[in-house]
Amino acid sequence: MNSMILSLVVSFSKKITSLFKESGLYKIISAVHSWFSKVWENSGIVTLCKKEPKKNLFYKVMYFPIGIFEFLNKKIGSWILKRIEASFILDLARTFMNNIFALNTKFLGLIILGVMLVKVITSFSIPAVCIGLVGVVLLVLDYNMTDFLDSSKVVGFCMKTAGVDIKISDCYKKDYVGTKKALIIALLVGLVAGLLPPILGALLIVGATGFIAVMSYPVVGVFGAVVAAPFVPTMVLAGVCLLTTMSFFVKAIITPDFKWRKDGIGIGFFLAILFASSLFSFSPVKSLMVWAMYLVFAGFFFVMINTVRTKEQIYGLIRVFVIAGALVAIYGILQYIFGWNTSNAWIDEEMFEESTMRAYSTMENPNVLGEYLLLLIPLAAIFVLKKGGSVFEKIAYGGVFLLGCLCMIFTQSRGCWLGLILAAAIFVTFYNGKLWTLAPFLLLALPFVIPETMIDRMMSVGDLEDSSTSYRVFIWKGTFRMLRDFWIGGIGMGEGAFRTVYPVYSYIGIIAPHAHNTFLQLVVEGGVGTLVIFLGMMVAFLRKVSSVFKTSVKNSIDSVSALAIGSGVCGFLLQSMFDYTFYNYRMMAMFFMILALGVLLKVCKGEEI
Repeated sequence: MNSMILSLVVSFSKKITSLFKESGLYKIISAVHSWFSKVWENSGIVTLCKKEPKKNLFYKVMYFPIGIFEFLNKKIGSWILKRIEASFILDLARTFMNNIFALNTKFLGLIILGVMLVKVITSFSIPAVCIGLVGVVLLVLDYNMTDFLDSSKVVGFCMKTAGVDIKISDCYKKDYVGTKKALIIALLVGLVAGLLPPILGALLIVGATGFIAVMSYPVVGVFGAVVAAPFVPTMVLAGVCLLTTMSFFVKAIITPDFKWRKDGIGIGFFLAILFASSLFSFSPVKSLMVWAMYLVFAGFFFVMINTVRTKEQIYGLIRVFVIAGALVAIYGILQYIFGWNTSNAWIDEEMFEESTMRAYSTMENPNVLGEYLLLLIPLAAIFVLKKGGSVFEKIAYGGVFLLGCLCMIFTQSRGCWLGLILAAAIFVTFYNGKLWTLAPFLLLALPFVIPETMIDRMMSVGDLEDSSTSYRVFIWKGTFRMLRDFWIGGIGMGEGAFRTVYPVYSYIGIIAPHAHNTFLQLVVEGGVGTLVIFLGMMVAFLRKVSSVFKTSVKNSIDSVSALAIGSGVCGFLLQSMFDYTFYNYRMMAMFFMILALGVLLKVCKGEEI
């Protein structure tokens, strides 16, 4: 019965589609699409995006630091490499890391025994003795549990669904596992951890493993930063990025004939002009602290494009970004449904009495969550629409796509909704412009799908009776008044400088920490030159991803990825007109990570995956 109904529905849909394609409306829409495509191809924007940057004096100045590392690489790189390879301490570190990654039961058992030995001696307890017996059992087993993961059907199904085709056991080297040296290290680590409180002892082992892994392989730090960004506090993320940067610099010095990728010169200019504005800021110390965060997170762009070397790594990063995003979206949805820690602080209760909750998940603010989803949702679509891939993979990533869209609705962020609409419009236009023929049907269906409260909120865009809209408008007016005096050099970076100057120009005493508009804020902080450089960066970025899109096989993973990343960034930039999207440093970090992924698609083009 169900199959008969389904067949009738499919047959009816095909008939309607056939009739629509034969209609005059379809022909008109197709003609309009073809005309717009030709106009776009010949437009000044596309022409500008095709131009190659000139390597002028400023270019050479910005990349002077790279010259220093290239000099060190030639002069002392081989000498440092030999010392590293011969270092006894670093050999112990490598042994520790490989045994942890192998999940060697003998190694883990000795750590547990060491911990419990200290606990029993200092304060005897039956639970400590029982845990110690577990350590004895693990010691006797002597098995690498990581090998089991490769043969596990459950793990295999999860890997296949995620579209990942790797051997987990490749994460460690067997020569280091189970040796006498490894067992001595395990016992010593256990004794030291036993002297600490349980949580600190566990953090010591996990932290040491992460530190050694990142210092050994900078790309591990890149993956770690991408996964951690939506979950950890800002300073923890900064620590991961700094450790990875340090590891990368060491690698750049010791790797013979290391080849630097010098894309992203605009970011160097961007940071330089903001540094100058911070020096002459109305609040220099606070401005320089803000600039330091920009340096860490925007500078991580260069670390990523020089650390990630293969397409396999690029798409691995995109996948972990999406998987982490799925967890963020699920938590945001549950938060909205069950009212976990939600607040009505971000919505006008008088205008929207029936809907005063907004999801913000792990991102501290619903608008920031919406900005994160603007980057996430198009990435999830990559693995649904690309050619090839298993059915399970498409279903899994399709589910993440829908979760992201649902969570976006629950943020009730109107600017982000507009950004998502723009991203979808760009994506559909270039992926298959004829899909616009379905737009009339979607518009007719929307009132039956989207709750009335959501529609009311969207229709309130521009309504000055809404307190959040009027609040922004008055801030913008005050900011424009301030820019009449400071548009050339700005006032300096950060909230400290803004709060010092803005009150003199504010309307009706409205207090604000920033301009609630990224483009205005950039002019406020560093002058009009900062905005020009930032817009130039965006043009250069879109030029690269559009090049990948145009020169790749239609609907291939490269083509769809370039389109998804580019459209997501465009949607993010639209939202940036309504909020200062770099106010949240984690969000700024993820934005530059996405830019790096887009550039990597260009520099790694031609490789097979």
